[in-house]
Amino acid sequence: MLYRGFSQEELDQEYSPRSMIGGDLTPYLDSYAALSARHRAQMEVKENLAYGDTPTQVLDLFPAKGTGAPLHVFIHGGYWQALSQRESAMMAPALIEAEQSFATLNYTLAPDARLDQMIAECRDALLWLASHAGVLGFDPSRITLSGHSAGAQLATMVMATSADALARAGLRVRDVILISGVYDLEPISLTPINDPLQLTPVEVHDLSPILHLPAPGPRYHVTVAERDTPEFIRQSRDYAELLRKGGHSVSFDLKKGMQHFDIIMHPGTFLPAGH
Repeated sequence: MLYRGFSQEELDQEYSPRSMIGGDLTPYLDSYAALSARHRAQMEVKENLAYGDTPTQVLDLFPAKGTGAPLHVFIHGGYWQALSQRESAMMAPALIEAEQSFATLNYTLAPDARLDQMIAECRDALLWLASHAGVLGFDPSRITLSGHSAGAQLATMVMATSADALARAGLRVRDVILISGVYDLEPISLTPINDPLQLTPVEVHDLSPILHLPAPGPRYHVTVAERDTPEFIRQSRDYAELLRKGGHSVSFDLKKGMQHFDIIMHPGTFLPAGH
């Protein structure tokens, strides 16, 4: 029994979201790429803005129509080893229509970066955005940060480790939207997902959001797909409850009829009620 009484086969399946859709991700990855490319062709976008010194440290910004709009920042998933900002702009039209600017972040993937480096890169991207808010035309005091799957882990750890630095830079994160996320890295370290990550026991402890809650402040919106695996749903429920007990403003939403890979194709995932 490796984790919570699961066998190795059971644990591998619980942390393989594709097991809920028959195993083939290709249609969803193709849709991400096609929709993102279409939006880039039809909308104003500033591409490959460098927030660091390496080619992977870039972000894309879709500016709102007027200046002084809120900014929504998205951190993509891919189990820390796949995807980029290029395929992560599906939600751009809905956010622009809601009069928000939209930034989608890239970061260095495993095995070329360790997990703490990815968290630092996402923090650096936010700090870069804060320092360029004037020229990019958004209001740094009205930020929404969202992350999907592995991106939710990165977003939560940025908030847990760097909220003060962001605030000192003039960036106020008002809402954090966590979508089908991973908040306990222990089971990840026990599956083949860990092969490129090579998580150490110290990293599992230091980088698991359930062990490092952020300070209260933003509104947290924890959401997960009804057709995610039971473990993904449990982790989301448990993390939302930890936030509630920690004094945070938090909502939990089980998205009916959705699964891990189409939940980010629905505008309502990024525009929660009352947002």
